[in-house]
Amino acid sequence: MRSLLMMLGLCVLVLSPFPVAVSERCHPQDKKVLLRFKKELNNPYFLASWDPKEDCCDWYCVKCDDRNNRIYEVFLVSSFPDPNVTGQIPPSVGDLPYLEYLDFHKLPNLVGPIPTTITKLTKLKSLSITYTGLSGSIPEFLGQIKTLEYIALSFNSLSGSIPSSLSQLPNLGSLQLDRNKLTGPIPASFGSFKKPGPDLKLSHNQLSGTLPPSLGNLDPDNIDLSRNNLVGDASFLFGSKKKTQVLDLSRNAFSFDLSPVTFPKKTLIWFDINHNKIYGSLPVALTKVFSFYISLRNNFYSVFV
Repeated sequence: MRSLLMMLGLCVLVLSPFPVAVSERCHPQDKKVLLRFKKELNNPYFLASWDPKEDCCDWYCVKCDDRNNRIYEVFLVSSFPDPNVTGQIPPSVGDLPYLEYLDFHKLPNLVGPIPTTITKLTKLKSLSITYTGLSGSIPEFLGQIKTLEYIALSFNSLSGSIPSSLSQLPNLGSLQLDRNKLTGPIPASFGSFKKPGPDLKLSHNQLSGTLPPSLGNLDPDNIDLSRNNLVGDASFLFGSKKKTQVLDLSRNAFSFDLSPVTFPKKTLIWFDINHNKIYGSLPVALTKVFSFYISLRNNFYSVFV
């Protein structure tokens, strides 16, 4: 009799019409924000996996932290230009308090400025918005996000000057603002970056004026200031004790005597100063530099000394 009752109890359990609830990893507040984020982008097919019935930790273009199940990365990245993502960067992105990485790539119809709500992301380490229709100026308020280590805003339509507030980012390791429409000088405050300073990729803009001599205090791996309208002295960027790997000053109007300049001997792999107004004798020390690429064309040199 007891065995029969146990079997009946098992059948009731198996055949019960009430399904056992399965808890999802995704934090409900993060899911709510992401669905609003999707709506603000006009519900692109790109985000078809963002189904409210599914666990948002399983959605495409996001990652959950296994330790707390909070969204820490949003990456809307296409391998080819995708016109279906339209509108501005959703202000709701600022309501993801655990976000560390934010990436938009090859979305030509993503337009407008960077929203101020991004300053609420107090854990953000990486901000990458590249190959989009992003426009307006680079906002001063980016300097408020002290956790930022990487900023890439390349291949957009950004205009105006580079904000001096970026030098207030103590952990910044790379600043990529190339191929925009930026104007004005490189901020004097950039010399106050915490050493060694971030890699600077500012090429293909309309930057003008002289370089702040304080930049010579820094020693980043890469400096690319090519294809701007910069003038004056840049000799303080060189030095035998520096660890520079890439130094590209080409296609500007720099003017200084190259003769006394010293070079990193072991680290320099790319050195380009073509199409400037640099003069003097070419130092023999330059022949001892370990470099894969050197371009000195279209300047005013004499001979090696």
